[in-house]
Order: sequence, then C-alpha cells, then structure tokens
Amino acid sequence: MDVALFTGFAILGLALVAWVYFDAVERGKAAIPWALSVVFLGWLFAVPLILYVIFRESGQRTPPPPGGARRQALYVVSFAGLGTLLIGAAVLVTATVARAATDHPGSSDGYREAVAGSIAAIVVGAIAWASQWFRAEPRLAAITDDEEFRAMFYLHRAYIYTVIGLACVVAFISGLLFLGGALSQALGSSGVDTGDWLPALGPLSIAALAAGYHFLFALDSLRYHQALARFVSASPTAAAPAEARPAASPMAAAVAATAARYCTNCGAAAASTDAFCSACGRVLYPAGGG
Repeated sequence: MDVALFTGFAILGLALVAWVYFDAVERGKAAIPWALSVVFLGWLFAVPLILYVIFRESGQRTPPPPGGARRQALYVVSFAGLGTLLIGAAVLVTATVARAATDHPGSSDGYREAVAGSIAAIVVGAIAWASQWFRAEPRLAAITDDEEFRAMFYLHRAYIYTVIGLACVVAFISGLLFLGGALSQALGSSGVDTGDWLPALGPLSIAALAAGYHFLFALDSLRYHQALARFVSASPTAAAPAEARPAASPMAAAVAATAARYCTNCGAAAASTDAFCSACGRVLYPAGGG
C-alpha cells in the first residue's frame, strides 16, 4: 500500500509540475521559474500552483490555438510517466549496486521494499509514458492546420529539449560523484568506501540512457527533421503576403519608372549609362529629357 501511494503521489506531482511548465511554454510565460516554484514551494499548500492558475490568463501572453488541452495532456502525461519510470529505474539500480558493494548489506526487507517500490514505479511510469509518447509523432504528422501544427511542434520540441537537458544535468552531477569517489579511493584517500560512490552509477546510467534515447530517436530522427522543415516553412515570417510587404516609396517608384531608356530616333532600348544608341548611333538624352 505504501509503495502504491508513493508511486501515485509521484506521478501526480510530476504531472502538476509538467502541466505548469508546458502551459507556460505555450502561453509565452516564464515557464522555468513557474515550474521551479511549484517544485520547491509546492509544500506551501500548493500556493504556487494556485497563483499560476490565477495569473495564467493575465499579463503578456501568447494566445494558444484551439486544441491546447489535448496536446498538453499528451506531453504532460508522457513527461510524468517518463519521470516516474526513470526514478524507479534509478532507485532499482542504485539499491542493487549499493547492496552488492557493501560488506554489510543490511536487512533484506529494506532491499525488497526498495525493489518493490522501484518496480511499481517502472511499470506504471512505462505504461503512462509509452501510451502517450508513441502517439505524439504520428499525431503531429497528421495535423493539417498550420497554426495547430506549429503549436504542437513547439510543445514537442520543448518536451525533447527539457528531457535531454534534465537528463544531462543528472548525469553530470552523478558522474562527478562517481568519478570523484572512484579517484579518491584509487589514490588511497582515507574514509572513502566503495559504497559511498558506486551507487551513483544508478542515476548516471539511467540519465545517460534517457538522454541518448531522446537524442537519437527523437531529436535526430527523420520524422523530427521533416516536422522541423514544415515548422520553418509554415512560419508566418517565411512567406509574408503581398499586402503585408512594405510599399515602395515615391522616390523609388520615380527612379524605377525612369530607369528604362529608349532611343528617340529608332526606339531601340538602351542602358542608363549609354551615351549613344547602339543601333543608330544617335546621342541619347538623359532619361526624362527632350
């Protein structure tokens, strides 16, 4: 029961943080500060979450196109499921490595509880993540409306960048702990044991795996590059309509009108720099002259 409650609250918490983040991204608000406030100040009776709900429609914002709830749910559930899956996998690897590295592994009940909780998180998180993530790219490719496509691709790209960025941060920190502890023990530093640094291999390996998967199969995939090309071509600045283009000034129009020159004797065309007609040899007067 404790494992199920922990897994449920973990998914709920990640889902709330993900919703605030992706909703703020789509509305053009400060997504990272709002999400961090929910993470670190959420214990204050959910005050940051309530404040975001109140102020999300106020101030400077980008009005999202229709269908925002559906596309946000796709990435919110995917992000929460992936976070639960990765946390469960990291706990499982860390607990197993720590138990194998120490001379006194402790009670088997504690290890079994950790394994049970991590497996529950892995299963539930994998179901939530896979059921949404593997629908994202096909749905993105099936959208015909350019405005809706650009809005969903914007969230899709933000999702990939966020996952890769967070995974790289975790891998960097755990990698420092792992490498620093290993070097300290190899150099004979006192007070450093294998159990102090080897468990960092858990979050290091899981974070590196997550970053590598999303880079190779999401950010560097053929589908993503095709969607990116469509996103660029569908940009409002890619092809401005004729009425939106700035009109030529009167001076520019006058210069363009007098740029063409013709011989008054034979009617042959002449360049603006020619002094004599190339056809009959008559002297050419300046444009607009007699």
